[in-house]
This record gives sequence, C-alpha cells and structure tokens, in this order.
Amino acid sequence: MVSEITTVRLWSQQTALRVFKEVSEETASQSSSQSSGTAQSSLADLLFSGSNSDEAEDDDTSLSRLIASLQQQAMTGASAEEADDAASDGAVEDIESKAFMKALVAKLEELKAASGTSAMAEAMLKAVEAGTLTVTDAAAGETVKAWNPADADAKASEKTAAATTDWTSFLKQHLTREGNGLYVRNDDSSHQDRLTGESAYFGMIGETYYYLSWTKAGEAGAAPDTTANV
Repeated sequence: MVSEITTVRLWSQQTALRVFKEVSEETASQSSSQSSGTAQSSLADLLFSGSNSDEAEDDDTSLSRLIASLQQQAMTGASAEEADDAASDGAVEDIESKAFMKALVAKLEELKAASGTSAMAEAMLKAVEAGTLTVTDAAAGETVKAWNPADADAKASEKTAAATTDWTSFLKQHLTREGNGLYVRNDDSSHQDRLTGESAYFGMIGETYYYLSWTKAGEAGAAPDTTANV
C-alpha cells in the first residue's frame, strides 16, 4: 500500500511538473507569435489572460518558482510548503543562516549518537542552548554564535569578521599540544583552545570545515596560555 501511494504521489508530481512546463513553453510561444488559435483556449489562458506586461512577468516568476518547487518535491518527496520553508532557511554554506544552524545541530546529534563523542556533543548542544558555542570559519574569516533553530524564541546571531588564515596555522595557534606534539584532549574527547581555555572541536558541517569552541555550562574559560606553542 505504501509503495502504491508513493508511486501515485510521484506520478502526480511528475504530471503536474510536465503540465506547468508545457504551459510555460506555450506562453512564451504565444508571446512571440501573437497568434490566436486553439492554443489560446488552453490552460495558459487561465493563468495569463487579461494581464499586462508587468503582471505577465510576475506570473512568469511565480510559475518558475512553482516549477522549481515541484522539481524539489519530485526529487525529495517534500511538500511544496516544506520546499518553500527550506528555501527560506538560506544556504548551509552561510554560517548565520537557519539552514546552517540546522546542519550544525544535526551534526551534533550525530556525534551524540556515537559512544566516543557522545559527552562532547552533549556539552556542545548545551552550549548552543546557552548561546556560548562559537563557530569559526578561519578560511573565510567569519565567526558566529550558534543558536537553536528549533527554538521559536531564539534570536539569530549575525556573523562577524575574523582573521583569515589557513587551517594549519589556525590550529597550531589555537590548540594546546603535549610535549610529543599531539593535541591535548579533554575527558569528553574535545580539544583545548590554548588562547581562551575553552573546549574545542574541528570538523566538517556540510561540505566545509569549521572550528567550534565553547564554555561548558557553569564553567568559565581557563586562563589563556600566552606562551608560544610551536
């Protein structure tokens, strides 16, 4: 039964997409030829009749958006409303967007599910709620305070400029290392930020590397280590 419903839904989406594409192509053809035949009594007339040029452009834009929404729906099974919501979230590559924060929380939930990183991820999720988790993209020279995208009352943070540097130099500068050159790890598997005393994690969110640093709930950062660590 589920398979049949899925098949019907996909067929409906594909049919709707085909119809709207035909309408769009037919409308463009009618505009160039100014013909008045049977084609003018088609579905295109129901969408575009009686409109001036500005209105027609608006209709074309709306139709293009609808086609894009139907394409997204056909590929992912998401509803048009869900596709619109996803579009309004922004791009995952933008660290101040809701889409990025959703990807961040999803990454932390993934880490929480793994035994080796569960405690660290739990601490980061608490830091997100407390507004004490900082996301840094050293390669792009951007930083932002993380916020919970599922919290309707959460206030989105704006990204700020940071020193742009390559990741090798950044990590050498920020992460505490032992005498043998290995980076120090806390009991929860997180690293230590040598400059701030905060806990830290370096990894990918989406297709980009980020540096996450946070103060654990109820704790202040340790005194920064100003000595050289090379």
